[in-house]
Amino acid sequence: MKEAKHYTHIVLVGISAEKMIASLRQFPVHKIVTVTHCGDENKTDIQNSIKKLTQTFESLEFEKHNIETENILTASMQLLDIIKQETRDDTVVKVNISCGLRNIGVSAYIAAFVSGISIYSDIPEHEDEDTYILKGILDLPPIPIKDLSREQMDILEKLEDGVDSMDILISRMKPNHVKNSNKLGRERSRLSHHIKNLKNDRLVETEKCNRCLVIRRSELGEIYFKGKKIKDMQSQKNKK
Repeated sequence: MKEAKHYTHIVLVGISAEKMIASLRQFPVHKIVTVTHCGDENKTDIQNSIKKLTQTFESLEFEKHNIETENILTASMQLLDIIKQETRDDTVVKVNISCGLRNIGVSAYIAAFVSGISIYSDIPEHEDEDTYILKGILDLPPIPIKDLSREQMDILEKLEDGVDSMDILISRMKPNHVKNSNKLGRERSRLSHHIKNLKNDRLVETEKCNRCLVIRRSELGEIYFKGKKIKDMQSQKNKK
């Protein structure tokens, strides 16, 4: 017998609690993760909105997060960390951007489509200062992006926090090649080709430092790598 699914909604908090509440009521909900901007803890309207949300769904589990908003890519990575934390075998994760204003809405869309997580917003029937009526839900479609080869993903993974030379990367990927000069030379040439392609895709960046070539994942590379890992977790869940 299949276990019942647990639904977690990651909600970008804005000043309109009604928009969040009405859109959340269209789905099963077991846990709500609220996401606010840095500095929102001092904004009365935002805090009132959170209070109304928690009072409406008082029987549910809540968790709060506060993220960076000035840098879209940094915010995307922080959202991916939240998504990964909530992704489990029995859990369906959705992102609610009904109140996702400013940069955080863009960051949420990036995080959702690289990880394959469902993202949705509201369609208002009527909205003014005193009244909000929901017409429906807008499911935002993912934009397909090319998948990297298994070897290129392996390179991104083995880069970790960066390496100071190609040989260090080779030692992580194929340690036996380091002891064989012929194999080492061929591996340098092969990895250089992959690094060049990853750099062209803006997933990797390199920097000459003294006599060393520093190779690291770019911010975009970090986002892609984290998102792909979550997407793979989702794929494994669906096979069970």
